Amino acid sequence: MEIRQLKYFIVVAEEGNISRAAARLHISQPPLTRHIQSLEEGLGVKLFHRTTSGVELTQAGVLLLQHARDIKAHVELASLQARRMAAGQVGRIEVGVYGTAMLDIVPRILKAFSDTHPDVELAMQSAPKGPQLEALRQGRLQILFDRNLVETDDIAVELIAREPIMLALHKDHPLAAQDEIAIPQLDGLPMVGELGRVHQRSSHMFQRHRIVHNVVHYAGDMISASILAASGFGIAFVPASMARMQLPELVYRPIAGEPDAHMQLHVGYRRNETNPLLAEMLEIARTFSDTGGAGAAPAS
Repeated sequence: MEIRQLKYFIVVAEEGNISRAAARLHISQPPLTRHIQSLEEGLGVKLFHRTTSGVELTQAGVLLLQHARDIKAHVELASLQARRMAAGQVGRIEVGVYGTAMLDIVPRILKAFSDTHPDVELAMQSAPKGPQLEALRQGRLQILFDRNLVETDDIAVELIAREPIMLALHKDHPLAAQDEIAIPQLDGLPMVGELGRVHQRSSHMFQRHRIVHNVVHYAGDMISASILAASGFGIAFVPASMARMQLPELVYRPIAGEPDAHMQLHVGYRRNETNPLLAEMLEIARTFSDTGGAGAAPAS
């Protein structure tokens, strides 16, 4: 039994006439008759009785018509879904993200993607960069957002956004009264360090101004650093997206006069990735790169 035979059978059953069915199918009558005969021979049953006006279904034909219509609908749906999958309109994409990128930039990218691809299932995984890169290489992730990715032979990397670095400090800190804070004003003040890219950038700024970088506490991530700052343990350097996370007693202030006081967000993906949804996601992510990505969030 072939799908084409079922299609022809349905039309003949609906028309009740071989000649009209042939005209509807845009084929001649003899090949249509042969297809129906071949279907009957393959099934070993008679599907039509001949009448003076054409043909009518046998009981076996009535039963087959119900199933044939279901089969035809399923085949058409499968064909449509396959085409939509190839066009990046349906399916599932696994997204890796970690840290403060989850607070602002990446959610906006995913929202924009979801708005234009409502039938695509988004799955977001959060873990440190090492495990995420391994998952990317193994194909368990299709795309990875991270602050500091390095291009390799198998992983392509693109810059998506540059985000300002701000200062997080307790609302009663003397510097909190200012609209912005200059790095020299931090000379010797208690600071909260985060063992990552922002800490490296802030240390460089202190060195350039030849002032004391007095780190009294270290945190494993930006959120922990902000919590320590909110508790009055020191001032923390954080990306602007942290200001989306409001903590009691904590305020954020821009850094004055430091054009390089920013951090980057990269996107990484396998060079041989075949999931068509990757290209759709990258196209949207690149629009954030074109517009400069995330800006500074309002200070509290």
